[in-house]
Amino acid sequence: MSAGDRSPSGGSADELVAAGEDALARGQAGRAFELLGQAAAQPVAGPLLHRLAAAYAGAARHVGRHTEVLAWIEARIAQVAPESQAPLLVAQLGVWRMLDTARVLELLDAAVAAATAADDIEGVTRALAHGAYAAYRRGEARLARDLAERAEKIVAPTRAVQFHSTRTRMFAATAAGDLEAALELSMKARAMARELGARVDIANESNNLAETYLELGCPAEARACAEAAQQLAAETGHGTVLAMATVYGAIAMGESGQIDDALAALDRLTIVEVHRFARIDVATAHAFWLLERGAAGDARQAREVAEAVLEIAHAAGAEGSLTKLYASVARAHGREGHDELARTALERARKCADRGDATAHSFLALAAAEVLPAHEPSRAVVLSTARARILRRATRREDPHAFCVHVRVNRRLLELSGGVPPDLPRAS
Repeated sequence: MSAGDRSPSGGSADELVAAGEDALARGQAGRAFELLGQAAAQPVAGPLLHRLAAAYAGAARHVGRHTEVLAWIEARIAQVAPESQAPLLVAQLGVWRMLDTARVLELLDAAVAAATAADDIEGVTRALAHGAYAAYRRGEARLARDLAERAEKIVAPTRAVQFHSTRTRMFAATAAGDLEAALELSMKARAMARELGARVDIANESNNLAETYLELGCPAEARACAEAAQQLAAETGHGTVLAMATVYGAIAMGESGQIDDALAALDRLTIVEVHRFARIDVATAHAFWLLERGAAGDARQAREVAEAVLEIAHAAGAEGSLTKLYASVARAHGREGHDELARTALERARKCADRGDATAHSFLALAAAEVLPAHEPSRAVVLSTARARILRRATRREDPHAFCVHVRVNRRLLELSGGVPPDLPRAS
């Protein structure tokens, strides 16, 4: 019997949890979910409940069995005393963050209060990280900052506490558009994950680094991080992390001029069943790069790809992604000659932009530039505003030239509004 199979069906809860944790660590998510499900059917309390809740929620994220674990968590919350609910409430946030960001924020205070009362500092910081992620995805930069400030005030006695606190601050920095700070915090979080031997977290932080490098205009660095994440995610059996690593790798190819290769990778990903936010991010990237290639049939396909996830994005509270999706729909309708539908989609993108980040606003501006007639005064205003915003943000970058030239949406908008300034400083 191998190490991963050391606990047979019908073993004790302690044996089943240990075997499930071991299976997770070795990338056998399906086996882990099965073992942990058996443990969940038994009476469990104390530290073992803490381990079970965390591992079972983690396995659910791997295999996409969120509903079953949420039902178990909710039933256990009703069964245990309030002072024993903290690990369940924190695990509940970890599952909901994959499904509904509004629900995460609704449950956040109760989870933090329970973990605080139980003197579970790691649980507090883990909950704050879940909340900061939800705030970031919803475009609520101020809330993400508030959560980061709460995390910073916590004395971090262990590396795990420091890890979750750092992630909270990283999500806040990303939400605020402070890309260099987000990059530094992701690097720190990945180093901590390595110390902890948490391979999924190493892969996840490599993805976060890839995403930030792309926003800074560093596709080669992004691709290297994405490839590292792909390898680790494949080894650990985490399909969602693997999907996102493939997305960032594809975007890096697109930013490097390999658009056909990027789309080939994204074509394969659209049929993979992953959690809501991964599906949204896959579709957002896929639609954008189809429109950038502009081959026959690409506009129609881009529109269909984006429209397929709009309902999911609304339900999940992915406010930051809706502007990008509607912008792609508007651009596609415009190229298909559906002028009224293009304007309708453009207006929907505009209405979602209040919570969109700077990149979302650039997607909106690019859509307006394509949909609005050249003689319409508002088109010139949109392009002038977008140009000023990009160049202003560039002054805060360590490499303004890369930010303006190697982030395609930035370069496109600058080209449409007078050209890329020839004197942009480059990183030394």
